[in-house]
Amino acid sequence: MHGYLLTAYGAPLSHVPSDLPDLRPGPGEVLIRNEAIGLNYPDALMVQGKYQKRPEPPFVPGRDCAGTVIAVGEGVDGFQPDDPVVAQVFSGAFADQVRAPLNRVFPRPAEVSAVDAAGAMTVFNTAYVAVSIRAKVKAGDRVVVTGAAGGVGAAAVQLAANLGAHVVGIVSSEEKAELVRRSGAGQALIIADREEEPLKNAFKTQVRRTWGDDRGADVVIDTVGGTMFQAGLRALGFAGKLVVVGFASGDIPAAKANYLLYNNLSVMGAPLDIHFDEALDQIREGTAWWLGLLAAGKAQANVTAVLPFDQLMQGLQDILDRKVTGKLVVRTGAGA
Repeated sequence: MHGYLLTAYGAPLSHVPSDLPDLRPGPGEVLIRNEAIGLNYPDALMVQGKYQKRPEPPFVPGRDCAGTVIAVGEGVDGFQPDDPVVAQVFSGAFADQVRAPLNRVFPRPAEVSAVDAAGAMTVFNTAYVAVSIRAKVKAGDRVVVTGAAGGVGAAAVQLAANLGAHVVGIVSSEEKAELVRRSGAGQALIIADREEEPLKNAFKTQVRRTWGDDRGADVVIDTVGGTMFQAGLRALGFAGKLVVVGFASGDIPAAKANYLLYNNLSVMGAPLDIHFDEALDQIREGTAWWLGLLAAGKAQANVTAVLPFDQLMQGLQDILDRKVTGKLVVRTGAGA
């Protein structure tokens, strides 16, 4: 098989693909003929050794993949060769064969391409944890999503809208606003100022003006952190909930407990990986739901570029350099 074997951590462009031995599935594993790889910010951290969990080299990095089943290991029911699947693994996706634990493999509808499924896997499941499991968004809720043109942000906008919520996406440019509008769900507000006080004032004023009253938002899904987190708190109404998804700004904020108490607010985290271990049934339910939305054309994976396999590390560098809007996907030799 062909893959990226990391023998040492380093900048993305320091890694090159090579020929590797073919794989065989172990007990409880599914061996996948990988056709498409979704690239994510954590992947860029992983290859540098900057992710919070660090496998000891040598290893093949990568988390999101989609293709068809080659073989299954002992004790695996529900999958057989040639079944279309999508998977999220801790490592191993940057190759044209992937050995995945059964609890991280999901049936892929025939209507959903490997490219769209791989591009959507981490971002839609993260958005599902934030929107449905943690915030419990329901029809009629007012939902604000920061970083709405990013992978998780765009997915959260679409999932909340499909639940019947009134959604506002916060973006920093007209180009990003257009991406939110093209998703067919939610409104886009452009707020470019990142200084805390101007940002808080603009955020609160524009969000509340959108709904024509002073009630505020029921839920803020924050993917940005920093001053955007503080601004999101100020836009919440009574019993509002702010869900922390990530810190794209690089600034990890803190909330003042007296402000939460005085305004009856909740702040909660929405980590994805732990849900595979602690809430697998909910992850399976959510994955089936959003894959069904993609299959029915009610949501979009927002894949903006498909790269050849030998350009995978350039894609990760572009993510680090903030050159990417939407999702990058790599097509393997098996998917050509």
